[in-house]
Amino acid sequence: MEFSNSYEDAKRADAYAQLEFPGTYYLAYRDIPAIIGRHVTGNRGLDFGCGAGRSTRFLQKLGFEVIGVDISEVMVAKAREFDPTGDYRVICETGLRRLPQESFDVVLSMFTFDNIPGVDRRVSLFRDLGNLLSGGGAIVCLDSTPEIYVNEWASFSTAQFAENRTARSGDIVRTIMKDVDDKRPVEDTFWTNDDYVETFKLADLALVETCKPLG
Repeated sequence: MEFSNSYEDAKRADAYAQLEFPGTYYLAYRDIPAIIGRHVTGNRGLDFGCGAGRSTRFLQKLGFEVIGVDISEVMVAKAREFDPTGDYRVICETGLRRLPQESFDVVLSMFTFDNIPGVDRRVSLFRDLGNLLSGGGAIVCLDSTPEIYVNEWASFSTAQFAENRTARSGDIVRTIMKDVDDKRPVEDTFWTNDDYVETFKLADLALVETCKPLG
């Protein structure tokens, strides 16, 4: 594997596996069914960056046949514990190219790109995800906007990380997760909305809708 994320170690994987949809996470997931309903037909799904399988199980409950993929072996192991009959796979950075091309009606990516540095890497991954879509398929990508790193939230605290306020795309930003016992800072890669839009263009993807959940 050629890159890692904040949830690679066993302690963090165990903490994160206990999460369902508390606090700010409820807000993040609340509108996803309606977004999928507007843009997706068919029932074949890929959960990119599935972690402990929370978002995979979320798609399953919406009626999708889902494959969950992640680079973290410990997180995928947790996913299999929670959902022994689910299809969870550990993949390397180029592993998307070995999945069936043009075969998924929806690719769901929940907070995954928060953990992926580098514009070239992001463009490559988005392009690979686009190649997995069936005709009329859609990528639903939920990630943290700059606002999350400079405010206090039900599920996150950023008060002790003043450097977040001057971050630019590609910089490391930090948060504390309130909903788990593991209070070590989570390190994310800061990325602005404008730079996401440019990344999509470079990956030959067409942006059809941008949503910001309000609570």
